[in-house]
Parts: sequence; structure tokens; C-alpha cells
Amino acid sequence: MDHSLADIKIYPPFAPDADHPAIRQMLADYLRMYAGRDDRLTGHFSEDFSGFTGGGNFLVKDRVAWVAITRQDFAQVKEPIRIELKDVAVQSLADTIAVATGFFTIHLPIRDHILSRETARLVLIFRLEAAGWKIAHSSISIPYPLVKEGEVYPLKELEERNQSLERVVAERTNQLSAANDNLRHANQELARKIAEHRQAEDALQRSEERYRSILNASPDDITITDLQCRILMVSPAAVTMFGFSRAEEGYGRLLTDFIIPEDRARAAAHIALKVQGGVTGPNEYHGLRRDGSTFAIEANSEFIRDAGGAPTGMVFIVRDITGRKQAEAEREKLELQNQQLQKSESLGRMAGAIAHHFNNQLHAVMMSLEQALDALPPAARQTGSLAIAMQSARKAAEVSGLMLTYLGKSVASPERLDLAATCQRSLSLLHAVRPRNVAVETDLPVAGPIIKVNANQLQQVLTNLATNGWEACASAGGTVRLSVTTVPASTIPALHRFPIDGRLQDTPYGCLEVTDTGCGIADQDIVKIFDPFYSSKFAGRGMGLAVVLGIIRSCGGIITVASAPGRGSSFRVYIPVAAG
Repeated sequence: MDHSLADIKIYPPFAPDADHPAIRQMLADYLRMYAGRDDRLTGHFSEDFSGFTGGGNFLVKDRVAWVAITRQDFAQVKEPIRIELKDVAVQSLADTIAVATGFFTIHLPIRDHILSRETARLVLIFRLEAAGWKIAHSSISIPYPLVKEGEVYPLKELEERNQSLERVVAERTNQLSAANDNLRHANQELARKIAEHRQAEDALQRSEERYRSILNASPDDITITDLQCRILMVSPAAVTMFGFSRAEEGYGRLLTDFIIPEDRARAAAHIALKVQGGVTGPNEYHGLRRDGSTFAIEANSEFIRDAGGAPTGMVFIVRDITGRKQAEAEREKLELQNQQLQKSESLGRMAGAIAHHFNNQLHAVMMSLEQALDALPPAARQTGSLAIAMQSARKAAEVSGLMLTYLGKSVASPERLDLAATCQRSLSLLHAVRPRNVAVETDLPVAGPIIKVNANQLQQVLTNLATNGWEACASAGGTVRLSVTTVPASTIPALHRFPIDGRLQDTPYGCLEVTDTGCGIADQDIVKIFDPFYSSKFAGRGMGLAVVLGIIRSCGGIITVASAPGRGSSFRVYIPVAAG
């Protein structure tokens, strides 16, 4: 056979040097000439030939007919085709007969690839004749149901299908053109909406930047929540105010988690009233910091609404009003002190006038009684109405003197005294008059602070305070404790300090403390206990503590009270340490 057809490619290349190389070479030459549409292929058919075509329904029994069919094949598809071998087998049946069987795919030079998806089957029988090896039989089986009469390959059907396909393509092209037009309009509309969306985003970003600037600049806590009051966002001031390190630590928590438990029900009621449309103004609560400390806050709230006016969340503005509360408390304290001072001044003027007038009248009465008693026999002077009248006049004079002492107008010469030593000397008298169910304890230094005060008045202060203590313990018994120390002025407490207008000096103070374990004093009553004739007990005249305050006032001292019902009382007398 002619081997000049090397330019016709068979895929995959097939090895003629394997078993039966001559037969394989003849098969290869056949496939190359057939693929190359080479008419020389007809010269390789035997004179005694038989076969059938892939699309035919009849048996070819002579060479002439088969040559005609082959040329019809080449005429129908003039351009070279590509044959892709899938498998091949060569059998030598005798020295003069060989069979080659192959499976392959034919790729025609047309646009429709339907043929390339089918597998063709070829059987060739080679016979050695006088002129050499010839093809005595060819049978090809190709599943081409579309082959029409006069065709080897279904090209007419493919052409019709291509025409139909072109019509479909034209229709699809028109549809795609319309779709492209619609898509172009849609893209233009989308571009417009994107531009509007970007403008809206820019506006929203600018709004958020302004919003965040407000949050960052606000000294108050600004908190955004949902309608269930779960925190969505907080301002930096909130983080500082409640003692957190990051804003995210509060996200998702209930707003009421940040007030003390005692205020939560009231806060929830205020929020519910707001949701129902009720008007609620600023509300005050006790805030709860992360470390557990509390502080006074004031909260205002309002709804966040969508474009339709429906509530979508809430905004709370929380202000730390600790400073304001302290100022209010200080103002109330000053107002109370001013009221007490005014009352004290008014009471002092009235009591002073009454005491002086009463003293003058008593002196006249007592002089008259003394003259009347002098006129009686000595045995009759200790009995009778005149003696009783003289005793009452003297007691009234004593009360008048106590009033003057309360006013700091008594005539008493101060002297330098050791505070601890003076208290030590008074203990025997105190033990003699104390109730049996009251114990007296002392904590007195060997040498106490030196103060300047009248000795009798100091003893009267000690006696009155001790008496007040054991009267407080009288019903159930208890302990009265006396102690003496020296303290700097800076440690003297401001709470419940008397007299109201008293001023501390820049000097150490001797401190006499009398503490009892008795019934205690209500906070609202402490401001009254130094008033003349005020007493919460049936015993006494109500002048004991008033006299103590008057003596302390006269020597430039201070007295403080610490007490609570059921917890006893502590009276601390502070007298300036004497210079030198």
C-alpha cells in the first residue's frame, strides 16, 4: 500500500509495529486514505467484494457497487474528516486471510457535532491475492437514523436542522436583543437607584457622624435601646459613668440592670407608662456601677420612630446628679442650721430676758421672805408656809441660773484643768448615784489634756452626760463608758455638731466621750435634745443637756452626737487645749 498519507492524522496514533504489523499497517493506510477523502482507496478493494454501509439497508456484493458508494461518500463530504480510534483488534485467520475490527468516532467538518457523539464500528477482511493484500469485505455500523436515500452521512437532515437552528438562533437573537434592551433599561434604572442609594448612604453616614459626634461630646450618658429596653448602643460618657472598660460590655443587657434592685420596679412602671402614651418627666434613681457602688442619677426618655411614626426603639439620657444631690443636702443642712440658729437666738433672747426678769423678781421675793423669817422665833423658821415658800424660791433661782448657764451668761471663772484628772476625781460621786443595773467603764490617761474651764462647770457637764446615759439604760440596764483623748480639729465630725454657729479653732482639742448602750435617739430628735425643757424621758427637768451646751458654748467648745434607736448614744465634748 501507498504510505504517502502521513499528513492525515489518526487519533490516537496507532502503532503498526505491534502484533500483525502488516495488517495493522494496511488498516492504518485504509483509515488515512478514507479520512483524507483519497480516491486511491478504491484500488484496494478486491474484485470479489462484499459489504454494507453504516446508513444503508442493503448488502453490496461486488466491487463496482462498493467503489461507487465510496466515491459518493467522498463527494458528499469533500473536506478531510478526523477519525478518533477508541479500540482496535487484528486477527490472522489464515496465511491469506486477516480481520481488523475497530471502534472509532468520526468528526465531520461541519458545525453540527451530533455525529461525533456516536461510536462507529468497522470490520475489514483482508485477503492475500495475486496482486497483494486486498479488502474483500467491509462492514461499518454507524447509528445514523437520520440518513436519507442516496446519502452515506445524514447531511441533508443536518442541513435542515441547521436551517431550523438558524431560525431558532434568529428568534433567540431577536429575543436576546429585546432582552438586552430591557436589560439596558433595567441597568439604567438600577444605576439611577444605585446613585440614589449612594446618596442616601452618604446622607446616612453624615447623619451617623453627626449623631456620633453628639454622643461623643455629651457629658451625659446617651443610651439607645430596643422596645424591650435592651441596650443597643451607648455613649462614651456611659462607659465612664458606670465604670466599664468597653461599651460592648453593656450591649444586649436590660437598661434596668444598671440601677439598684429597689428602684427597678419603679423604673419598669415609668417605662410602661411611657409605652402606653403617658407623659413622664425626669425620674430619679440610684445608679449601679460595675464595682457595686451606687450614685444618684436622673433619667429622661423618648421614642425613636420610623418614617411612618411607629416606635422602633428608645433613647435614654442619664445624668449623674451626685453633685446636685450633695448641693441640695448641703443647702438643706444650711437651711436647717439657719433655722436652728434663728430659733436658738430667738430662744436665747427670750430666755435671757425671762431669766433676768425672773431673777430680779425672785430676789425681791426672797428678801421679803428672809425679812419675814427673821421676824419669827428661831424654832418656827424651819417649818410653816414661809419656810416652804423660801425653798421653792431657791429652786426657782436655781432654774433661772441654769437658764443663764445655757445662754452662756453665767458668771464662772475658768481655770487650767487636767481633763482626765478632773474626771477621775468625779468617779466616786458618779458611782454613788448610778443605778444598780448600770455599769460605768473608764478609759482615762494618767495625764490628760490641759483645758481652760471652770471646775464646777466641767463636773456639771460630766455629771449631766453620765446621768443622761444611765437614764437611757435604766429600763433594761447597760453600760456607760467615759474616755478622754486629745484629737486634732480636723477629725471633729460635722454631722450633728453643736452649737450650730460654733467655729473650730486651729488647735488640738481635749475630747471627753460619754457613750451608753441605751435606747438611742431618733435622727430627727437629735436637733431638739439641747433645747431647754425638752425631754424624751419622764425623769429630770429637761435642762441637763441644755446646761451642757451652754457650758460648752461659754468655753469655746463643741459637742457632737452620734446615735440611732436601739444602738445607744455617744456624746463627745471637744474643748480647746490651753496654750502654754
